[in-house]
Amino acid sequence: MIRRWIADLLLGMRLALGGGGARTALVRLALTATGVGLGVVVLLTATSVPHLIGARDDRAGGRVPDFAAAAPGVDPVYALARVDEYRGRGLGGYLVQPTGPHPPAAPGVDRLPGPGEAVLSPALADLLRSPEGELLRPRFPQRVVGTIGDAGLTGPHELFFYVGSATVAQLPDAAPVSRFGAETHRRALSSLELLLVVVGATTCLVPVFVFVVTSTRLAAAARDRRLASLRLIGADRGQVRRIAAGEALLGSFGGLLAGLALFQLVRALVPRITVTAFRGGLFGADVVPDWRLGVPALLVLPVLACAAAVFALRTVVIEPLGVVRRGTRIRRRLWWRLLPVAAGWALLFTGTDDAESPGVIAGIVLILTAVPLLLPWVVERVAGLLRGGSPAWLLAVRRLQLDSATAARLVSGVAVVLAGSIALQGVYSRTESDRPAPQEVKVLASFHATSYAEGEAFAAAFRALPGRRDAPLRTRGLIENAAGERASITVGTCAELRARAGLAECRDGDVYATGAVGYLPAAGDHVWFSAAGPRAVPQWTVPAVHRLPGARDETAALLVTPAALATASGVGLTVDADVPTADADLVERVRNTVGWNGTVYSLGTGSDGTYALITRALSVGSVLVLLFVAGSLLVAAWEQLRERRRSLAALMAGGVGRGVLARSLVWQLAIPVAVAVAVAVPAGLALDWLVLTLVVHRPMVVDAPAIAVLTATAIAAVLIVTALTLPALWRTASLENLREE
Repeated sequence: MIRRWIADLLLGMRLALGGGGARTALVRLALTATGVGLGVVVLLTATSVPHLIGARDDRAGGRVPDFAAAAPGVDPVYALARVDEYRGRGLGGYLVQPTGPHPPAAPGVDRLPGPGEAVLSPALADLLRSPEGELLRPRFPQRVVGTIGDAGLTGPHELFFYVGSATVAQLPDAAPVSRFGAETHRRALSSLELLLVVVGATTCLVPVFVFVVTSTRLAAAARDRRLASLRLIGADRGQVRRIAAGEALLGSFGGLLAGLALFQLVRALVPRITVTAFRGGLFGADVVPDWRLGVPALLVLPVLACAAAVFALRTVVIEPLGVVRRGTRIRRRLWWRLLPVAAGWALLFTGTDDAESPGVIAGIVLILTAVPLLLPWVVERVAGLLRGGSPAWLLAVRRLQLDSATAARLVSGVAVVLAGSIALQGVYSRTESDRPAPQEVKVLASFHATSYAEGEAFAAAFRALPGRRDAPLRTRGLIENAAGERASITVGTCAELRARAGLAECRDGDVYATGAVGYLPAAGDHVWFSAAGPRAVPQWTVPAVHRLPGARDETAALLVTPAALATASGVGLTVDADVPTADADLVERVRNTVGWNGTVYSLGTGSDGTYALITRALSVGSVLVLLFVAGSLLVAAWEQLRERRRSLAALMAGGVGRGVLARSLVWQLAIPVAVAVAVAVPAGLALDWLVLTLVVHRPMVVDAPAIAVLTATAIAAVLIVTALTLPALWRTASLENLREE
């Protein structure tokens, strides 16, 4: 029995390769392989996402300093993280100060730089050498002594650095490090973010399966004639089905090989992606499918292709003397097509309060899967109601009435993408409405000075920038005594303190207390600067403090004149400045002035990197899937024209003009598309309402303009495909196709 089955399958493969004319067989095989191959690429790419994210996180965690670890024989380095940006691109790294000849090893770096040296990522080095990096070069005056390897980067386009400095130990928050590679804690996805991933992945994958099923039914008429010939020489019905499965199996195997080759091409092209939300790009080596997901995904496509090919024979009676398609059309039944909808609805109810529940994920998948199941029934009913009209309209309607399933399959991918995109847009809108209202955008610069003179030098350089001559600056700091009590200080000249605090009398060298200061040091107290904690030798001995009467400002601090810090050592002060946001070049010059001894950051412009990555990835994926659906629609439409070449040629010979045939072709796609939109929009809105109301308990937000844009995009894609099929229509309708092959 097994040997007979194998022989039938092998015969089907041979017929698929050479039956019905070599050219026709190869075209049919190529179409099936294309559908399966594209499905393989999408599935392998989707199953690579967990490894891709995990590898990025592992490399990012591998370069994080482990401040708690101590390694014998290793000279610790003082390390301080710096996060910056350049013209909207993220820029980050570490300032390091070695304490000996045996510093710890950082991933991707041969050796950590010493003072006056720098090790840069390849992308950062290239940017500094390019004209675009002109305003960035002043931030890296150090001598570049090496580049960071892939092991120390999250992506090939990441702007990352290690800069050596002799003053890192004096900066706030700097600490000695003996090992790189601290354990990182990944932030779990929120309910809405997880829903974005589930809906987006389902939207991308369902059209792939739809096209795999459709591709196995291409050139069905030629296949049925071949099978009838086999019946004539003695094959039974079971053998016919196994031979049909063998034909689909060969196309599936070809698609697997083509898909694996295309997947390698995808891996080669992935490093070229420069989308900002991907935060440094992606390494092709990270795109590795999880075999636990990839192997079943690869196996399901040939099985699905074979099952679709055999299932397509249910309405065909293949006898030795010919092929008879059942003349009495059996009206499609609705009840079993509603089962996925009902099951999905029930599963969403079971997953209340838990977006990670398997029931929620299965419910979303079932509801989106129901769209291509419902579409043939709806198209059949609508086509049966259409009457009258122009010759082009009559030709199109009659064709739909005879074979509405083919038209429904052609546009079902569009319907799934549209429904999923509408549901995604609803979750987008809900997520955005839940985010805090944006604050007024404000750029702040903070410079960390180790002496008052250094702070004054920064102030002079800052005021030398265009338009910053009279910019207000504030010099502040934090002191701490041996008991851990802290007090904030504000440093300024008597003129500045009079303007700020309204001092009636002021002498350089005095310290004043204004407001309700939590810790009020007494004359002679030994204190330390910053929040680094007490060290061996106090950094400042506080002079006499003059209490100002009548002030009750809870946010006030000690007011310190410059001469009062004359005896201080290792002063830690911060100079704050406001920066206008209108001039982007001015902001970059401010960053250069601050250098790595400070930070320049924005208020009111922050965004969640994880959310940005998810939304951008899904947006890119939706566009790619829409292009995939449009391509599959084009391929299927071309094949339909090829199968109908004799009937179209007969119409031309009977006097039907090319314009009538062209308009008929437009109507044949336009009517199913209109039905698909009518099904997809309510389905997408219903899915959006279900997941938001039942799972995350948020009210639904309908973005009507976005839905209109999505609908118009889907319709435009179909119209473009129709226009591209017109040249094939002219060739197909040639009178030469009336000849028997």
